[in-house]
Amino acid sequence: MTGDRGRLWLVPLALLLTGLLAGVATWATADRIESELQRRAQSALGAAGLPADGVSFTGRDATVQDVPADKVELARYVVRGVEGVRDVQVSAAAPARRPAPARPEPARQPRKEQLQEQLDALLQRSPITFEAYSSELSTEGETAVAGVADLLAAAPARFRFEVGGHVARVPEISAEEARQLSQDRAETVADLLVDQGVADDRVTSVGYGDTRPLGGDDDISDDRRVEIRVL
Repeated sequence: MTGDRGRLWLVPLALLLTGLLAGVATWATADRIESELQRRAQSALGAAGLPADGVSFTGRDATVQDVPADKVELARYVVRGVEGVRDVQVSAAAPARRPAPARPEPARQPRKEQLQEQLDALLQRSPITFEAYSSELSTEGETAVAGVADLLAAAPARFRFEVGGHVARVPEISAEEARQLSQDRAETVADLLVDQGVADDRVTSVGYGDTRPLGGDDDISDDRRVEIRVL
């Protein structure tokens, strides 16, 4: 009897070992089941053209991650159709962030000197000229004013413009008459510029008379003109 009692402690140990062996067997079986289900689910998702890397299993319950938002229901249907799967949870992939639109570079506004160069080149090609002894623009002069108006109206608002009138030096008119005629010519152009879109407060007119001739004694036609200065 004493010997039988001495061996009684072996009974709990045997039970413990049996339980451990059963647990290991159960774990190994569950692991094999999850691996097999994962393999089948990945194969089914791939065949359906869906990403397969995000599928995993806990027992017979599947989790599928990073599926395109418009393919969530399809992924759920495909995995649920795998034999042995009990439940399926599908999460959509986070939408890709759109890159911020590039900000357009601000247009570089011309400097005063640049605008003056453009203006001078325009007036050199198409001078603003007048009829003799008159503040009435020539046909070419009217065309020239229209081109100048487009340029000035588009210029930055910080710029102002002086319209300077000039006349040819002739003995028929006095210095005062020349000054008044040049002023009339300047005002004619200034008014026309305003009519064609240049703000009134950006334009001033000055008459210089015959004090700034361009042509020689044989050609005074260029003296009947208007010049414009950027301020």
